[in-house]
Amino acid sequence: MSDLYPANPDQEVGVVIAAANMAALENRVLEWAPMPMWRGISKSGLIVVGVLVAIVALLAEARSAHYLLFHTLAELFAIVVSFSIFMLTWTSNRYLTNAYLIVLGAAYGAIGFVDVLHTLTFKGMNLFPWVTTNYPTQFWLTARALEAVALVCGPLAMGKKFNFYYVSAGFGAIAAVAVATTTHGWLPATFVDGVGLTPFKIVSEYVIIATLMAGLVMLYRIRRQFEPQIYFLLAGSLCLAVATEFCFTRYVNFYDLSNELGHYLRFLSVALAFMAIFHSGIRQPLDLIFREMDEHKRQLTELNEKLIDSEAHLKRAQGVAKVGSWHLDIVADVLTWSDETYRIFGVPTGTVQSLETFLRHIHSDDLESVGAAWNRALQGHAYDIKHRIVLGDQIRWVSERAEVAFAVDGSPLAALGTVQDITERKAAEDQIRNLAFYDPLTLLPNRRLLHDRLQQALASSARSKRQGSILFIDLDNFKILNDTRGHDKGDLLLQQVAQRLTNCIREGDTVARPGGDEFVVMLEDLSELSEEAAAQSEAVGDKILAALNQSYPLAGHKHHCTASIGITLFNDHLNSVDELMKRADLALYQAKAAGRNTLRFFDPQMQALINGRVALEADLRHGLQEKQFVLYYQPQIADDGHLIGAEALLRWRHPDRGLVPPAEFIPLAEETGLILPLGHWVLETACAQIAAWASGAATAHLTLAVNVSARQFRHSDFVDQVLVALGDSGANPKLLKLELTESLVLDDVEDIIAKMTALKAEGVGFSLDDFGTGYSSLSYLKRLPLDQLKIDRSFVLDVFTDSNDAAIAQTIIALGHAMGLSVIAEGVETEEQRDFLAAQGCDAYQGYFYGCPIPVEAFGQFIQ
Repeated sequence: MSDLYPANPDQEVGVVIAAANMAALENRVLEWAPMPMWRGISKSGLIVVGVLVAIVALLAEARSAHYLLFHTLAELFAIVVSFSIFMLTWTSNRYLTNAYLIVLGAAYGAIGFVDVLHTLTFKGMNLFPWVTTNYPTQFWLTARALEAVALVCGPLAMGKKFNFYYVSAGFGAIAAVAVATTTHGWLPATFVDGVGLTPFKIVSEYVIIATLMAGLVMLYRIRRQFEPQIYFLLAGSLCLAVATEFCFTRYVNFYDLSNELGHYLRFLSVALAFMAIFHSGIRQPLDLIFREMDEHKRQLTELNEKLIDSEAHLKRAQGVAKVGSWHLDIVADVLTWSDETYRIFGVPTGTVQSLETFLRHIHSDDLESVGAAWNRALQGHAYDIKHRIVLGDQIRWVSERAEVAFAVDGSPLAALGTVQDITERKAAEDQIRNLAFYDPLTLLPNRRLLHDRLQQALASSARSKRQGSILFIDLDNFKILNDTRGHDKGDLLLQQVAQRLTNCIREGDTVARPGGDEFVVMLEDLSELSEEAAAQSEAVGDKILAALNQSYPLAGHKHHCTASIGITLFNDHLNSVDELMKRADLALYQAKAAGRNTLRFFDPQMQALINGRVALEADLRHGLQEKQFVLYYQPQIADDGHLIGAEALLRWRHPDRGLVPPAEFIPLAEETGLILPLGHWVLETACAQIAAWASGAATAHLTLAVNVSARQFRHSDFVDQVLVALGDSGANPKLLKLELTESLVLDDVEDIIAKMTALKAEGVGFSLDDFGTGYSSLSYLKRLPLDQLKIDRSFVLDVFTDSNDAAIAQTIIALGHAMGLSVIAEGVETEEQRDFLAAQGCDAYQGYFYGCPIPVEAFGQFIQ
């Protein structure tokens, strides 16, 4: 072996110098890199640089011993690095988003394989007797050509997606063809002993150099697609590869300095490529993982701090809202309360509770209903109940809701619920109810509550087939008492009359005071036979007359007063409440005409009125067919005075009756079912008008309110009717506002909420019309997806003359704002009414003060 590669001391010195030059060159490369790259290397790459310097020193020491050892080690180091690059890319290709590095990593597997052949067939190894001197050099050219092709293809692959395994197979196939070509002796000679490199070898090297230079230029053009550190590593690898190839064009003997220097340069070139792929495929993903872990730790810390703050805020919020929470472990019978729950129940915080101790706090009258609700909850139903609790000598109202969790076998495990102190809200409900439904003087139901009870009585009568009756009572000559003795004496008389009437009826009957000196007694559950029901009603009427004929002590004075009574019977729901009241009123006039202090039943001669009703129904049907109905529009004005919309009001242009107001035909349409086609026409016309207004700058923003009857809203396809009308007309759903009455929303609440929610999702708004005139419950109202409350005109009309109406208006406005709803008042006829409502915070107004209902043409002129 020493004959083949004789030792040369001068060349040994050259190797040491070359190693020093390599270190200097590497330092120059690092100096060219920007500061962020240098800082990165100074932290984690110093060890790598040290290893490289150590390997170069080792190679220099090996060269001093023998060239074959030097060559084998140099190639072995390069081969190890090549295969390391390939394996690194193999394992991390899913994280490499840079196609350049994927192509380069795939190529180094084939390059390493060919370099293994080059090393094993090198002169002096004597492993393969059939190997000629040209084989190792030709294998060398093949490996360098593959490297050059990879470095040129890399930039061309940028921005594209490649499968690493397919690319590796491609380079492997190219390497296999090249090796087969070499082993079959199809390539020209590359080296001649004693002469040196052949022209083919030198030209091939320069072609490779040119290819590498092209790759370097292409890399420079796409440099912005790399991180600076990776770019400079790749550029350094390319530069060293060019220098390597240049060195291998200059040697004559294997131990020439250029040959040795080329091996040093090649090793460093491959090492820089390895560092680039390692940094992109291993270090960067790990840094990202660690940064994400640090970020997750930071976020967890922040979340924990926020959770602590949230718990504190929740406690404060529960205290403000008077809402507590509780958890019941049903299996262990352990009840856990929040701090606010302890406060609501007046129990010291931290006291151990159980279901049994909780039940002790419930009012005795509510124990049965709470127990029933809890039993239903254990069967899978919702637990939602309002009940009273006893706190010493206080009684408070609470609202409870809960959900029960069940095991796989269906047995209850635990319950999680809330409890809210609603004492103040309940008091407000009772106050509103008393103001709206009871006469403050006599404490009897007023006209509104009477109307509601009459509707219930009609429905009950229709189901039971038993008759009922209405006794309309009017005090004779009551005005004389007020004029001669004063209104205070008149009030005393009315209070005593109310008491005497209450004493004359059964517990389930009703006494009401609609107003003035008028009273109404409603008798239910009478005989199924009209004659017997009339006799029973007459007996009660006679009893009432006898009781009212007794003298009245009025603050030291005795007063005698008689009464007249009109009676009408009912036994089904075909007649409306208004119709029954008209019949009773007509019977009352008959009693007064008969000399007063007597009673009369509804006279059959009054059938003429009923005949008129029949004729009106026929005209109504004909009017629908002949399209005699039109919409009038009454403006709605915001508190700042600008027009925000209108309410569509139905009018009937009858050829003989003239313009018929809705109060005369809407009740009849409700009873006969004609309200359904009529309401559908109104809805379609209103949507078409919204679409027409959308084309004008002055009208595009206007909303249009449409009254919806109870019968129409309860229809199964009402939601579809609205959506079809909006779709066919192209109207903006957000500009359509449906006005519902209290009596409507309190019947089948779940169905009403479902329909309202479906339309609300499409943008349709809802206003609760005539608010305060029905028998409403705040617990129901808060569940409805409303946008607006509408104060009834009856409250607005007497807002200055009736303190109750003023209080109701104030309460409605405050309640609406508390529930997040806007409030509009209808029936505003004077500036004083408007100013009073504005002072209370009313949001919008509608009434004759701003404009009466007018046709659409006139409404257009009104806008202008």
